[in-house]
Amino acid sequence: MGLFLKSACVLCGDSVVKTISLCEPCRQDFPILENACQQCGLPLELANEDHSICGQCFKSPTAVDYTLCLYHYEIPLDYLITELKYNQKLAHAAILAELFLARLSEESAENLPDVILPVPLHKNRLIKRGFNQSLEIARPIAKQLDIPIGLDLVRRKRQTRTQTDLTAVERKKNIRGCFEIIKKESLSGYDHIVIVDDVVTTGSTANELAILLKKLGVKKVGVWSIARAVIK
Repeated sequence: MGLFLKSACVLCGDSVVKTISLCEPCRQDFPILENACQQCGLPLELANEDHSICGQCFKSPTAVDYTLCLYHYEIPLDYLITELKYNQKLAHAAILAELFLARLSEESAENLPDVILPVPLHKNRLIKRGFNQSLEIARPIAKQLDIPIGLDLVRRKRQTRTQTDLTAVERKKNIRGCFEIIKKESLSGYDHIVIVDDVVTTGSTANELAILLKKLGVKKVGVWSIARAVIK
């Protein structure tokens, strides 16, 4: 993803000579999500190949076929994501993308999607923030894997309340019907689409997008996310 540069770790300040400004000890502090539901990414207590789906997805499967999350949304990873989203630390997106690419290097090319879809922001929120953090994370991933980014696929037609302080039920209701396909023909030839987001909490946003995409013929919809949060 680039030349090795000497810089300071964004977390501890130690000198690093890497493609990203994150030292190895700090990276090792990130809380890896080892056991998770294959469909929604919810952390599972025990690893069991016979029980790779959580109880919630077993009872009420979502439209999402699989979810890949790297970490628990906890310290110190949450700091990087918060600084990216709310303090315009765009360099953090490259760090997060590099971490995801390291994980994707284990994936077979057959499992990669036809197109990457960053979760769209409403135009008003995009203007206020100045960028879409999901798109900033997706750019280096798409470039490295040579996968197109579907900027012309879906838009958010209605501005919703921020999901941060909402319950799971409120999140699902808040996001319902807020997306629309820009052009139906833009989906032509895409059988497998991956939604990229910074954090998955309840999966409501991804599920809403997956429902819309599958109604128009997409066969497989996955989610790639840096972290999985849990409403307690």
